[in-house]
Amino acid sequence: MGSSAADQHWLSNKIEKRLAIHLQMTRKEASDFLKDEYGIHPHDKMVYRALKEARDRIVGSESEQYGKLRDYQFELLRSNPGSTALLEVIPIPQSPPLLSAIAQDSNNHFYTIAYAVVGSETKESWKWFLTLLQEDLGNASGLLEAMKEVMPEALHRNCVMHMWKNFINRFKDLQVRDVVWECASCSTPPEFVETMEKLKKINEEAWEYLTRFDPRVWVKAYLNHGPKVDSLTNNMCESWNAKIGKYRMKLILTMCEELRCYVMRRMTKHITLLSAYPGKLAPVQQKRLGRLIRPSNRWNAEWTGDNERKRFEVSRKTSRVDVDLMKHTCSCNMWQLTGMPCVHAIAAIRKKHDKPEDYVHKWLCMESIHLTYAHSIQPVPSEEYWHRTGYIKPNPPPIKRPIGRPKAHKRKKDPIEDLIQGDKVRKTFRITCSKCGEKGHNYKTCKGAPSNPNWKPKTRKPKHQNSSSQALVELPLSQSAPEPEAGQNTQQAAPAEQAQDTSSHAAPFSQAPIKTTKYTHSKIPAKFRPKQPIKRPPAPTTTQTQVAPPTSTSVTTTSSGGVSKETLAATTSATTGLFKFIPNSGFKNQTK
Repeated sequence: MGSSAADQHWLSNKIEKRLAIHLQMTRKEASDFLKDEYGIHPHDKMVYRALKEARDRIVGSESEQYGKLRDYQFELLRSNPGSTALLEVIPIPQSPPLLSAIAQDSNNHFYTIAYAVVGSETKESWKWFLTLLQEDLGNASGLLEAMKEVMPEALHRNCVMHMWKNFINRFKDLQVRDVVWECASCSTPPEFVETMEKLKKINEEAWEYLTRFDPRVWVKAYLNHGPKVDSLTNNMCESWNAKIGKYRMKLILTMCEELRCYVMRRMTKHITLLSAYPGKLAPVQQKRLGRLIRPSNRWNAEWTGDNERKRFEVSRKTSRVDVDLMKHTCSCNMWQLTGMPCVHAIAAIRKKHDKPEDYVHKWLCMESIHLTYAHSIQPVPSEEYWHRTGYIKPNPPPIKRPIGRPKAHKRKKDPIEDLIQGDKVRKTFRITCSKCGEKGHNYKTCKGAPSNPNWKPKTRKPKHQNSSSQALVELPLSQSAPEPEAGQNTQQAAPAEQAQDTSSHAAPFSQAPIKTTKYTHSKIPAKFRPKQPIKRPPAPTTTQTQVAPPTSTSVTTTSSGGVSKETLAATTSATTGLFKFIPNSGFKNQTK
């Protein structure tokens, strides 16, 4: 009798129904499907094996897919006449490299020309790929060597982003962090030379490092004017690699077919979006031209007097450039490099009352877009409609693995990751040097010359010193009674004690004088008065007597109670506002 528990084969049969519709199903999606539909929670490893079994039945195993490659090649050539599809079976690694040729269309989008699955990225593989590419067009590791042999006249550029990452990884000084981009953005040779000399004064090692690179492959001032592109990065290839990342780990036949479908969908999308666009320029180029119109108003164009009325001198303050509308050239070199009129050329064009769109290179117009997407990828039917070639079916190539245990390669941290916050580059505060006026450092680490010849480093002002060494001061009499002198102390001590024993509770001034304390400014500020303890007279032990309140300083001290002479001597005009007479219960004021 078989077990009633769900095993791998039962799970694969249930997953197969869903996998036929959703071929990109993952292990987690399969677990959620079984949980929702059948209310079971199988182990993750069992779900993985069941999903692999179901995928092998639908898509086919690796050996089956390699056996169908020749039929797939024949079907590609039949359905897409004029295309190139070659097949060579060689040993490949577990994750085969994918060589690609990517271009940029008039709307600044990447355009896939060709791609190939190879055994390894070497000079021989690139040479084979570029040879086929050259035959079709008419004219990385090993890429430069292969291009020099196959296409010696081809133009080559370095990715400035990769150069900058290597630069900041070698030089940690914040003062020279952005110098690579400043040098690469120079549009004229004198500007580039000036920027490099400025770098040499700051950091000579960084200057020596950048001089190793040929400026013709990374500086705008020396780039070729043919492509009409001023891009300094390899963003087109990076975008392509990011899009196809989910297809590269699949089986050979599935990967090739899904790449073909992706390129077909992308081309169809661009054709649909741009077919109804009414403008003369591509949408991206029209926005780029619009951003140059307003800055051109700051330049003044003067006709030089030629017969064709095409030569102008454009100036602003002390800057002057030569603009030739017939040759489409400008002294700033940007018009020749991009094919788009620069701000100086637009000022001359508007002086002539012409439209700037008429002076844009044809490769940036919608006419070029329509020619680019005039050719589309034709559909390829599924396997049951293929024509069988009858050739020997190729076997899967053996996978080459290195000897020994695979090493765990820890990913190297990109230097730019420290500047990234989420998916954007973090914006940090940049200080400005008070010595030279540059940003990114202060005057203490500045190695440049001061912009102002009279510049002096800032000095900290001395702190304000308080008069903490003043002499000891006495508190006002309103805080405590003055200390009696030695002669009076012995004579008045007895009457004071006698008055305390027999005095009435209604006389608060009958206390013994309080000793005066002296303080310094370092302990108690002069504007605050120290709090004095309050001393109450002892509870009455004898019969209370009625005593009139003191109305003047002529009141005398009696044995039955009243105000003592010592207290009256200490009473001044300052104390009269602080003390208030509070009579006891039963007190009657005596009238004169």
